[in-house]
Amino acid sequence: MYRLAVAKPSRNMDGGHGGGGSSRVLSLFVLAMMNTALVVGLEGFPTMAGFGLSLVTWYLIFGVIFFIPVGYVAAELGVGFPREGGVYEWVREALGVRWAFTASWMQWIQIVVWYPSVLAVCALAAADILAPELGESKWFTVPIIIIVFWCSTLLNLFGIQLSGLITSLCLWIGTFVPTVLAITFAAWWLLDGQPSQIPLEPRELIPDFSSIGKIAIAMTLFSFLSGLEVNGVHFRRVKQPTRSIPWSLFISVILVLTVSILGALAVGILVPQDGESMAAGPLEVFRIFLNEYGLGGWLPLLALCVLLGMVGHMIVWIIGPVETLRYAAKDGVIPPAFQKVNAALVPKNLLLLQAVIVTVICTMYIFIDMNNVFYIATVVSAQLYLVMYILMFISAIVLRYTRPDVERPFRIPWGNVGIWLIAGTGALAGTIGIFMLFVPPDSSNLPLSPGFFMTIVAASFIVAFLVPHFVFALRKPEWKNAHLEDVHHKPPMDF
Repeated sequence: MYRLAVAKPSRNMDGGHGGGGSSRVLSLFVLAMMNTALVVGLEGFPTMAGFGLSLVTWYLIFGVIFFIPVGYVAAELGVGFPREGGVYEWVREALGVRWAFTASWMQWIQIVVWYPSVLAVCALAAADILAPELGESKWFTVPIIIIVFWCSTLLNLFGIQLSGLITSLCLWIGTFVPTVLAITFAAWWLLDGQPSQIPLEPRELIPDFSSIGKIAIAMTLFSFLSGLEVNGVHFRRVKQPTRSIPWSLFISVILVLTVSILGALAVGILVPQDGESMAAGPLEVFRIFLNEYGLGGWLPLLALCVLLGMVGHMIVWIIGPVETLRYAAKDGVIPPAFQKVNAALVPKNLLLLQAVIVTVICTMYIFIDMNNVFYIATVVSAQLYLVMYILMFISAIVLRYTRPDVERPFRIPWGNVGIWLIAGTGALAGTIGIFMLFVPPDSSNLPLSPGFFMTIVAASFIVAFLVPHFVFALRKPEWKNAHLEDVHHKPPMDF
């Protein structure tokens, strides 16, 4: 039934697998939707809404110093080194296996930390479909969280062609539709003379730099604008890659910034900043608006849309980082059991291991207040991901000098000055972001002492950073699968 499931991997001049014929299953549109689904998440709207109108400025700042550099670098590396493995292969080519494994590990572990946050939105949406009061019961939300994650995991086992199409559908129904409705409701609310929960004067566009704690909260935007490079593992399966890859990334950048800014503004206009559930977001917009105008009966349908959107957001995240980590297994960094794929070329064992780990973490939330750890999870996730981005930016610069002969159908302009400017800006922003995220936020919504906050964040970051180096040191020669080595390229030096 699925051509992808029976297609045999083939080699081509680029040295990758699955480069020809029937394996090219992703169109420009599907790739752009998958890219957008990776980044746009409704779970980030409440946090950004707390900045008021200045969230527009914050998004634009981070778009220039981080998000656009990610898109440019991913486009150049994606068409210049379009092999399955994405970030792992890019960093491996430039810095060696150790740092490639570190990058892929960071990309994977940060998403494991992040999953419960987005799953909480799924649980609240499910409660609004059935009975809103169920959202207060952990004995309802935790099982729903686990069921949704396992269903999304099992769906990915059927292959990228099916999951990519479902992701595109969920993105339109569950992210664009709710966001457009939230924006429409917010505009209607203001035009009807209803009060905004945030000031809308032009001077409010200027961010508040009065304390380092306020700036630290803005650093969470690194988390909310991350993920554009994840589909690099699928670039080998894209139709007309030299055209589709850069254009899909360009389209995604525009869509992500537009949807995120307007969606967060809608939440800020309608939802009081009074410490309500940090996962509520657009659901609160719908609840407030519909109840005000006597249309509360429509809430379950809109909650279903939100649920589908978050599922689509998660489906594409579940497979991307796992695919990247599988390529570390090929180099013998982790046990051979994790190299295995099923008939649809999906790393089944890695997916199932990830599902078990996430299940254990989510079960712990029966005993923990989700609101207390939502911000911490976002901070730690952002820090870990920034390590990967710094390695990716450095790799782009290194490869301009060590592999200048590689054809790059898309190349960051202005020669080596351009690569230093774009990738260097991204790397510098990421480095500053890591250190800034250690700073406790100025927020009454986080009932933790500054000392405890810094201890938890620092310990989590240090342990997560050291684990891949520890695992790398314990690797065994027999773990390496020599048949999957890229014979067209000289193996890079292990640092």
